[in-house]
Amino acid sequence: MGREGKPLYRAVNMKRDLRSWIVCVVAVILCAGAGCGVMRRSGHGLEPTTGPQSLREGVRFSIFSTRVRSVAVAGTFNNWSMTADMLSDREGAGMWTIVLPLPPGRHEYKFVINGEEWIPDPGNPNLVDDGFGGSNSVILVEP
Repeated sequence: MGREGKPLYRAVNMKRDLRSWIVCVVAVILCAGAGCGVMRRSGHGLEPTTGPQSLREGVRFSIFSTRVRSVAVAGTFNNWSMTADMLSDREGAGMWTIVLPLPPGRHEYKFVINGEEWIPDPGNPNLVDDGFGGSNSVILVEP
């Protein structure tokens, strides 16, 4: 028995649970401070959406951020142009979108943030090596 009449094993379990909780909190703080993940690394408050969506009109690309000035999608379908396919935030709420009529096939792409930072689509888990130490997002458009 412990000092307060409680079984000693309960006090040990509570200490272990508290220690685990503290370790988790510290890990979250360190991760946030170190910039874990693509969205944190960019510093633009980017949040994933549903990833690319196939529509009758084409493929909808989207990304959410209220802290960027411009977003473009560059890929194999536009010769990696940083300006050819600009996403728009029509309502000013931070939802940047574009619908592109892509030909059938496999396409690699990235988002270009503020005309300078290239990032894979945080909403698309399909990635391939970009040959420069990073990743490209991949979409397969069916006929």
